[in-house]
Formats: sequence, C-alpha cells, structure tokens
Amino acid sequence: MIRAPGPRLVLALVLALGACHATPPPAGLRELVIGTEGAYPPWNFTRADGSLAGFEPEYLRVLCARLHRRCRLVPMDWDGMIGALQTGKIDLIADAVQITPERAAVLAFGRPYGLSTGLTATLRNGALADLPDRDALMDFDRQGPALDAMIARMRKALAGKVVGVALSGAFDTFLNQAIGPGVTVRYYRTMGERDLDLLNGRIDATIEDETYLRPLLATRDGAGLVLGGPRMIGGTMGRGEALAFRRGDNQLRGEFDRAIEATLADDTVRRLGLKWFRMDASPGRGH
Repeated sequence: MIRAPGPRLVLALVLALGACHATPPPAGLRELVIGTEGAYPPWNFTRADGSLAGFEPEYLRVLCARLHRRCRLVPMDWDGMIGALQTGKIDLIADAVQITPERAAVLAFGRPYGLSTGLTATLRNGALADLPDRDALMDFDRQGPALDAMIARMRKALAGKVVGVALSGAFDTFLNQAIGPGVTVRYYRTMGERDLDLLNGRIDATIEDETYLRPLLATRDGAGLVLGGPRMIGGTMGRGEALAFRRGDNQLRGEFDRAIEATLADDTVRRLGLKWFRMDASPGRGH
C-alpha cells in the first residue's frame, strides 16, 4: 500500500535469506541488501524476539533461493528508505510499495506481486455500517461520471463523521482532496493506536488496505468490525505492490522479475497471500 512513516526500529537486525538452501550462490555474486520497515503487518513486521516475519520476509526467502543469491533484509524507517536505495546503502526495497506515477518518476518498479484495494472499516453496529456502493470498484484511473457519482455518495455518507487514517498515507489524500471539509480526519503514526480508537468508538471509521483489514477482522477484537463501501484503487493509491530498484539497475530487476513471474505461475504468491492476508492478493484478479 502507500506507505506512511513508521516508528524507528532501534534494534540493528538483519535476516539472512536463502542461506539454508543447499545450492550455494555463484562465485563472485555479492550479498544483496534489502530495505523494509518491519512495522507494517501482515506485509512485514518485527516479532518480540527481534526476527522479521510476514508476507514479504517469507516471500523474499523464496525469491532469493530461486535466484541462488544470499540476501539480508534490513529494517529501517520508511522516510529514509528511498534515499538509502539511491545512495547505494541498500539494493532494493520490499515494503508493500504501491506503484504510483510519482514514485515511478524516481524508482524502477519490478513485476507486481500484490494487488490490493482500500476499504472502509467501521463498528458493526456503527453509523457507517451500511456505506453505499459496497464492493463496487472505485477506480481513480478511470475518471468519469460514474466515479464522480460514487465519490459524491461517499462524501454525503461521511459528512460530520471522524475518520482515522495513517499519517501521510494515500487515504489521507483521498479524504482531503476528494471528500473535502465535511469529514474530520484524525491522523495516527501507528496502526495500533488507530485500531484501538476505532474499536472503542473514538472514531467512526478508518480507510485502510484490505490486506491489513482482513487479518484484523479475524481477531477476537476485530470481530466487532465490518468492511464496507467501495473498493478503492488507482491514482495516488497506486495499482499493485512491487519491489523498488534504482533506476537503471535493469539486470537485477530483470532477475527478480523472472523469479516473481515463476512464483505467480506456480501459485506461491496466492498461497502466501491466503496465509498472511486471508485473501488472494496476487495480481490479475480482475481489478
């Protein structure tokens, strides 16, 4: 998804990827350093013991093993990740990075391995439990009367409500630019703080990536929530998650693209999506 700044990780942690496989890396190939935040479950997160887990750490083990490369997954703040890539401190980024026109101007994106949409979550018995256009696709890459009408219905439904979103995220942009001043936007630096306020009724709703919300609803606390409204995609919300490379680093990007293509074909991505997201988030699902 569109990433918002995350908390600084104070532990200097690395995760060796692909090292447990019998085939050693070809001679002369150096270790690849991959940046991630380690703070956006279920895509990537840091366990209590300091180890990194989630969809991307597990998926990268598969990719690096297929490439016969030794990789290190290094946690860092999102704010410094693109700079670290451009200055050569890391070789690529794996952090649920959505492909957007703005990012494509400075980054080289690989083959998408995820495709997710934004949804609204609210209390099951709350005022927004019956948002209009449930499960309809609100595609910001397809401008026109249908999109305008859908935005107008959502603007009316959210009038006078408080919606919590991640600070500097795509849904913040949507609420401020498309919905406008009728809604009160409350900002959060962490997902946990936002979720707690939602569950306790201190905000009326949140708009978040479906891959985050479905595992949340599967928890005991999340059982009191319901998903509603249209499924949002395109524009500033991007269209698919992908690895990000330095512009011009075509050889490395090509190697990963071929490995990603193979894992899409053999159902690896679908299997990991069902495990971590409780849904199939692989590209090509009709969005």
